[in-house]
This record gives sequence, structure tokens and C-alpha cells, in this order.
Amino acid sequence: MTHSLLEDGSIQNKDHQYLLNRRPSDIQVPDTIQGIIAARIDRLDESLKRIMHVASVIGREFAFRILQAIMEMKEELKCHLLNLQGRELIYEKRLFPELEYIFKHALIQEVAYNSLLLKRRKEIHEKIGRAIEDIYPDRLEEFYEMLAYHYSKSDDLDKACQYLKLSGSKAVRSYSNLEAFRFYKDAIGILKQKPETEQNKKERLEVILLMAIPMRILAYPEDPLKFFEEGERLCKELGDKKSLAAISNFIGFFHAFTGDAARGRKYQEASFEQAEKIQDIETMAPVSFGLCYSYIIEGEFRKITNIAPRVINLLEKTQREHEFFGMVVNVHSALQYFYGLSLGLRGNFTKGEQLCEKALSSAYKINHLSSICVAEHVYGTLFAFKGDGENALRHHQSSVEYLEKSQGVMWGPEVWSFIGFDYCLLGEPETALKCTEKALKMQTDLGFPVPNIHYFLSFVHLDLGNLNEAKVHAEKALNLAQTSHQSWEGLSGIQLGRILWKMERSQLRKAEECILQGIKILEELEHKPTYAQSYLFLGELYADVGQKEKALENLRKAEAMFHEMGMNYWLARTKKLLETVGT
Repeated sequence: MTHSLLEDGSIQNKDHQYLLNRRPSDIQVPDTIQGIIAARIDRLDESLKRIMHVASVIGREFAFRILQAIMEMKEELKCHLLNLQGRELIYEKRLFPELEYIFKHALIQEVAYNSLLLKRRKEIHEKIGRAIEDIYPDRLEEFYEMLAYHYSKSDDLDKACQYLKLSGSKAVRSYSNLEAFRFYKDAIGILKQKPETEQNKKERLEVILLMAIPMRILAYPEDPLKFFEEGERLCKELGDKKSLAAISNFIGFFHAFTGDAARGRKYQEASFEQAEKIQDIETMAPVSFGLCYSYIIEGEFRKITNIAPRVINLLEKTQREHEFFGMVVNVHSALQYFYGLSLGLRGNFTKGEQLCEKALSSAYKINHLSSICVAEHVYGTLFAFKGDGENALRHHQSSVEYLEKSQGVMWGPEVWSFIGFDYCLLGEPETALKCTEKALKMQTDLGFPVPNIHYFLSFVHLDLGNLNEAKVHAEKALNLAQTSHQSWEGLSGIQLGRILWKMERSQLRKAEECILQGIKILEELEHKPTYAQSYLFLGELYADVGQKEKALENLRKAEAMFHEMGMNYWLARTKKLLETVGT
């Protein structure tokens, strides 16, 4: 306010005191701070006012070289800037590596910017973009975001789209996935302002394909199907079968992740069939990854052991093991750990561990954070199903470390739920409960309920003796699994049976039916480790109600299977129970 009164002559500074030059009733004071700032800017001479306007379009902070290029002034520009500094409208921010200034307050910059007509603002934004390109031709990547911003505010929509895409790709490389998603979304918005030519359709499709990666890592923010369905339409209009296969794969991923793996698989199976007919590795590789992901969720490990090795061999034959094919993680590494997990869950842990070790080594070799994160998680999961809590926890904790570095939101709940299970195996149910509850909160925040977290919560609560809570989560897991999570349906049914007989002996028949139905599902899926555990649990039930012969029959069956598969944790647990029952 003081500066404003000095500038309009209402007061003067004499001998370090402020004196009135006119009657108080004659002094006009704007109603708002913005009004005071606007009045100060209006009283500047035209050169200073113009500098303020152009600088405000550059931003709160502005480089002297960019301002000079637009103003087309030389030495007088520095004098004008000194004048503005004296009026305390701007400050000198730094001299090195180059001279930069900053507006004293963000509000000053905002008022100066808003006082410009829209047409004039657009012209200046475009000039700023061209100035940056001219001044920093060898350092343009540093300025992608700034160029995207200025061209987006101008009438040069082609340049705006170019730099938004470049900014998005830059953000993906630095694992700033939310930023990447926003850049790509803005690029689509810009393209929609242009006429819908064939070239425009191709560009929009390109951006949608680029956007799919950060969307998946972020666990599908906003409405992903809106973008994918637009991409599907564009593919069909352009007759682009290759891109249609990619879009179908992404739609399949979305449905699998959000709980409808069967629907997702249909998209991916159709795409894979087409790709395999023409042996197109560009399509086969990413679609096989998506298809295996859906099979994992459904529990169809047999199908993975059929598909994964064929594509792995093709990738190695064509020497394309290090490529990503537009996926979130390295495809070669992913297919190896999917294959390894599948073999392990069909009883061959030795070969499964070898493949997971190879997958992890490949991920570390290319030093890709998301690839390492998922490879560590799957390796840990293999050990968890084997009953090796120590190794499972080691790999899952490493996965969390890389999860945080890569901002991989979508994997968080699953990794933490398995960490909870790991602690159960290690005899630490209180710690297990904290981890699984954390997983549930993360999954609830994402908005896509899944059965496995409730299954693990049920497992933990049962270990703690919280039977009511265990039953609630087992029922939720079973309900969620019945859509398209066959393996979790089997496991959850068995878990519910275990809880029912512990809660009330009169429910023995129902408990027995739940466990037998779960065993049937898991045997049909050939999930040898899990149905071996089920025989142990059934043996526990029979032992608990005094049916010794049935108990011994099921426990010996479990013992033989655990011994064969090297499942030492479960083997020790079975032998201990056999000793008790046999006496």
C-alpha cells in the first residue's frame, strides 16, 4: 500500500518520514489487494508495463535471456529491470548459471498476467516457446514441460501436442507416472481441438497406447475404459490390427485387475491367437504377458506352462529379451517368473525357483525398477506357497523397496498381503495382522476388491484365535473369488471349512463339505502344493473330532506330497500332527 501511495503522489518520504500531499478524503484506495497491484502496474510507463506483462507470461520466475529475446531490448532492459526492482515488484533471484528474476509475490505475477487480453497472452506464450527452442537447442529435454505449458496456452496446437508427449515419456522414464498420465491426457485434449483427420486419429491412438503404462502402474485412475474404448474405435476406423491387439490387451489387463479375469482373458486370447498365426513377436510378446497375468488371477497355471515357454524361446531366438514392447515391465523377465510360479504351484518348486531366479537376474541386469519390483514379488510368492517364510519375506521386502522407488501403486496391496502371510509362516501373527490390514486399506483406497487379501486376513485371524473375524474375511474372500478367481475360491472354501469346525462342532458336516469342495477345485487346477495343504487341514479336522483313521489317511497323503515337493515347513507341521494322532 505504501508503494502505491508514493507512486500516485498521495504521500512523500521526507527525512525518513511519510507526509501527506493531499487530504485523506481525496485519496482513492482500491477495494482489494489485486486492485492495488493493478493500479501500481497501470501507473508504470509503457516500457516497464510491457516488461511486467511479458515476464508474467513466462512465469513467477523468469530468465533474463528469454525475456530479452521476446522484448528485443539490449542494455535498456537491464535498466528497466533495475527500476522494477527498486519498486519492489521483482527481485534478482540468481546470477549463475544464468541471470534469473522472480516476482516479489505470486499475486503480482497473477495480476499482471490476468490484465492481458487472451489473444495477446497466446501470442506471448508462443513467442516464449520459440525463444526457448532458439536459446537452448542442445538442452531441450530440460525444458519439455515448460514448452508443453507455453505451447498449450498458445494457438500452436501441433507444438503443444509434441511437447506434451515428450514430457509424458520423460516422466515415465523417471517413474513420475501421475505426471505422465496428466501430460498424455492433456495431449489427447489438445488433439481433440483439431479436425479429426486420419493423421489426427493416428496421433490420438499413439497417445492412448503411451498412456496405458502409467495408467496401469497407478492402478487405473479416473475412467480408463473411456480411453481404451476410444482407442479401440480408432483402431477399427484406421484398420490398424496391430494396435487393436495392443488395446485389447490393455482392456484385458483392466478387467483382470478389477476383478473380472475371465472377461479380460477373452480379449487377450483372441489377440494372442491372431498374433500367433502370423508369428508377430511385436504383438505376441505383450499379449502373452497380459494373457499370463489373467491366467494367474484365474489360477490357470497349466495354460501358462503351455504359452510362456514358447514366447520365451521366440524372444531369445530373435534376441529381443531386453525389450518391453510397450509393457510396464520387461516381458522376457515377466514370462520367466510367470512360468516359474506356475511350475511351482503345480508341484515343481526346483524348476520354478530356477526360472524365478533367472527372471530376477534379468530384471536387475537391465536395472528397471518396476521389473525388479514384480520379479521380487513373484519370487517371494513362490517361496510363500512353498512355506519358506524366511525367503518369502526377504524377496517381498525387497519388492516393497522397489515398489516405492517406481511408484507402483497397483502392486502395493498384493505385496503387503503376502508379507502378512510370510509373517504367519514365521510365527508372528501380530505383525502379520498389521501388514494385511495395511494391504486391505491400500486396496480399499484403489476401489477394486480382491479375494486374496481377505483370505490372508482370515488366515491371520485364525492363527490369532479371532474366529468371528476369520469367518467374516473367509466369506468375503469366497464371495469375491466366485467370479473368476478359481484358485482363491478353492483356498477360501477350505479356509471357511477350517473356521466353521473350530467355531461350532455341530457344523462338522458343512466344514467337511467346504474343504472337500475346495480340494476338488484345486485338484482340477492341478495346484499340488495347495491341495496338499488341504489334506493336512482335512486331517486336522478329523483328528480334532476323533476320527483317527480318516485323519491318518489324509495326513499321510499330505506328508508324501510335502516330502516330494520339498515343502519342509508343511512337512514338519504334518509330522508333528501325525505323532499326536498316532499315539
